[in-house]
Amino acid sequence: MNTDLQAPPRLDVDESLSLEEQIAHRAYELQQQPGYHFKPGSDLIDWFHAEREITEWHRRRLQTNPTPTSP
Repeated sequence: MNTDLQAPPRLDVDESLSLEEQIAHRAYELQQQPGYHFKPGSDLIDWFHAEREITEWHRRRLQTNPTPTSP
């Protein structure tokens, strides 16, 4: 699990997806990490973790590049 002392993970966010799909994709990535062990309720914890990471990614992107680029 990521702590404040660690650098935030580098995310590859597909902005063509909805926010919900971006979060679901990141939650899946978290579950696929080596050493991950599923426990009851961990899917919800993973969702909240992914939601926080994706939201932070968008906040930082908007601070550095306020207008999204077109494909």
